[in-house]
Amino acid sequence: MQILNLEDGIFFEMGDGKNWRVVHPEMGATQITLNHGIHAPGQEFTQHIHDQSEDAIICLEGGGSIRQGNTYTPITAGEVMFVPAGEVHGTKNTTSEPARMMSFQAPPDMALYRGERNHASGQSPRPEVGHISDVQVIEMSKGGPIFGRSGNWRNIISDKKGAKYLSLDFIQLEAEQSFKHHPQHTESIYVVIDGSAYVKSKGKEWDLTFKDVIFLNANETFELTATVDKNENQLTKIVHCRSLSFED
Repeated sequence: MQILNLEDGIFFEMGDGKNWRVVHPEMGATQITLNHGIHAPGQEFTQHIHDQSEDAIICLEGGGSIRQGNTYTPITAGEVMFVPAGEVHGTKNTTSEPARMMSFQAPPDMALYRGERNHASGQSPRPEVGHISDVQVIEMSKGGPIFGRSGNWRNIISDKKGAKYLSLDFIQLEAEQSFKHHPQHTESIYVVIDGSAYVKSKGKEWDLTFKDVIFLNANETFELTATVDKNENQLTKIVHCRSLSFED
């Protein structure tokens, strides 16, 4: 298990914003990746296609649009965009304020990190004429409830909703509420997107806050408890993404 932070990743070029790979094969991930980007008004994450990988792109701060050719679909903080493999997609900050995004991908597309998806201006792929997009923009707080767990759990993306390679949950915990991540056959990533918590695993403890990340290899476990943060925030919000492609 590794404790990371969204802003401690490795920089990579894609369009004209600032982008970091946070969870990636170079640090041990084989099934799933996590990227983080900050885009000023007008900046764009280049349109591209993943041949086999699925994306879940979450707007953490600000807003913008999902671009598919000449079609722009608005996205704002608290929403996630699910992109099946083979769909042309990019993001553009169409607002007057900075935008912070993070994206999960499974399986990893190493061509993204090699710069092969960073097409020159005017050379990006475009959807075919008449193409009906399967890209979805979903408000995370309105996902389907997951019962029987501490706190408020919402499933946003899963194999039951058309995904093949990744699952995404949105978790809200009141102070002192806790849960345990039980061993699984796949890699998982948790990101604190609001509030704070502490985590215990194998006799060690960590205090987590906004932008902190937990990366777990298969069969690893931890226990997390929500806390009151420095701003007296009583609610902790967490996103959990896991790979589906290696499950039994």
